[in-house]
Amino acid sequence: MNALALTDDIARHFGRARESYEQAARLQRLVAAKAFTLLTPTAGLLLDLGSGPGWFHSKLKQHCADLIALDLSFDMLQKTRAAQQASLVFQADAQSLPVASESVDRVFSSLMLQWCEQPELVLQEINRVLKPGGSAVISTLLDGTLQEFKQAWSVVDHHQHINQFLPLDFYQQLEFQHPQLGLQLQTELVQLEYPDVLALARELKDLGANTVTQGRNKALTGKQSWQKVQQAYPSRCIDGQISASYQVLYLTLTKQNSES
Repeated sequence: MNALALTDDIARHFGRARESYEQAARLQRLVAAKAFTLLTPTAGLLLDLGSGPGWFHSKLKQHCADLIALDLSFDMLQKTRAAQQASLVFQADAQSLPVASESVDRVFSSLMLQWCEQPELVLQEINRVLKPGGSAVISTLLDGTLQEFKQAWSVVDHHQHINQFLPLDFYQQLEFQHPQLGLQLQTELVQLEYPDVLALARELKDLGANTVTQGRNKALTGKQSWQKVQQAYPSRCIDGQISASYQVLYLTLTKQNSES
């Protein structure tokens, strides 16, 4: 799948999830709340990058004088507009921001970066639009996310059923190779419980997060396969539920002053 087709596919999946997203967004709420604590208030302009339905905008508005929302999905942005918190709403790719250089005081982006084909380019774009001394808080998912789900499926077939997430090493190398980005990294393991694997799969679909970017299986998945996955699932709780792991990375980026 080429880059443009993949981008369209991701936008479609999230667009279809615009009505179910908020109810299913357990992980998103937890991670956004943690990222919010890392965000420095500003009397200026804040850009929410990958804004989704805009459900977190009431909190972001407490941290800035003005708010801009940007998302890849037109349907998600319809929900954002309805929330009436953002002054401006843009549909665009985070890898090519339609925002003037050095025009934004803060950037907030929670669980969007893992869907971008070139995350390094996104970080460079964020750095470009920030004013000198401005800062960004970005959260993303790392390799090891949904490892139990992946392990269970490996018993059933050899297809890719979850997205390929980048390892922590990738971002550590960026931190070293691009000191001008002023990156700082912080990791967290989040574990959520589900009644069964179908409930886990349903939540991913309701979030629009069921896009697989590489090696995906285009065949229909039958009841028998799901039963095998349930039996092979390695992490079970005392009450019979299953547990899923999410490896979360929080990045803070600080734009250097011109004289630095």
